[in-house]
Amino acid sequence: MGARQQGRELRLQRIVDAARACFAEHGFAGTTVEAIAVRAEVSNGLLYKHFQGKEHLFQAVVGDIVRDWVRALVPAEAEALTPTQKLEAMLRRSVAFCRTNPLLPAVLSGDKRFELARIGNPERGRVHAHRQLIASVLADGIAKGEFRSDLEVDAMADVIQLIHAEYASRAYRNDPEFPYDDALVDAAVRFIRDAVVAGRVAELG
Repeated sequence: MGARQQGRELRLQRIVDAARACFAEHGFAGTTVEAIAVRAEVSNGLLYKHFQGKEHLFQAVVGDIVRDWVRALVPAEAEALTPTQKLEAMLRRSVAFCRTNPLLPAVLSGDKRFELARIGNPERGRVHAHRQLIASVLADGIAKGEFRSDLEVDAMADVIQLIHAEYASRAYRNDPEFPYDDALVDAAVRFIRDAVVAGRVAELG
């Protein structure tokens, strides 16, 4: 990468980082493009050269969040884990990410237009990547004789991904009607294990 391109990439990331900070502090509604430009130490004109407006910046920020989220699903010690352990680790790490990321409650819960499940097409590819990651663990477990040989991998990956999305979103939504509870996550882990592990009812722990 040439120096000019590298400078452009660094400038873009600085703008996105500034947007993350502003959205975390003020939510979507309370953030202005001008405030983001000031924080990024760029002019409004330069910012608009790269981004169409606040919603475009928001999409870029959410893209960063989802990318970090997917990375968080895979622990550093993943290669040493069994497929069953990987499935559990992915769910628990997904929930932990949502509980500790300040942007999620500040941004995604503050404006119903931007609930994670309703983010537009650019993020659907990342949801697909999440589902494919789960499918690869399921296929590996079948190949190793750890999971049921009759599993419909794509369908089960879709179900597990939806469970991830529901309980991860509960961890940041603070919705009194659908509260977060560690016991519910434990129950989800048991449910997934019981559904996929071959030859026995899986035990939690």
